Amino acid sequence: MGDKHDKIDIEVESPPADHLQKGWMPGADMRIHPGGIEDGEDRPWDDVSLPNEVFPDLLRCMAAILEDEECAAEFDMGELEFTPVPENDAVGVYFHIDGLPRDVRNDVPELVDRTALVKEIYTTIRWWADEALSANDDLTDTDWFQPIDTALTEAEQVLEEEGIH
Repeated sequence: MGDKHDKIDIEVESPPADHLQKGWMPGADMRIHPGGIEDGEDRPWDDVSLPNEVFPDLLRCMAAILEDEECAAEFDMGELEFTPVPENDAVGVYFHIDGLPRDVRNDVPELVDRTALVKEIYTTIRWWADEALSANDDLTDTDWFQPIDTALTEAEQVLEEEGIH
């Protein structure tokens, strides 16, 4: 792993209001910028066709990260893997693409500050959920939104217990 990034940005597209107004679950595209968006590196977008599964997985990984445990969230084309590096108060972040061996890609996990990563996961998904609810506040009654809402509530408790604001 390389140098530790003190910042990370997770970019996710705003959910389409027309789908949300009908109560439909939209897909999402997400990309991760270790070091922040302003570092200028163009990162690939990762498909999140089932945000009701991926977002809760990412939020659950927050607790695992804070406990220095490995965790992964499954995306359409692979897994976003988190490997704790407690001696650096950091986490190795790596997107494993299904069917493509690591040695072929010749890359290593990005080392990111643990607290910055946890905050960014929560903030990004909270923003996306708030955007969705602003288009249709009845989404909390849909089967697809409830897992996201529940995971956000659990994540807020974890952040509060850890004293992370």
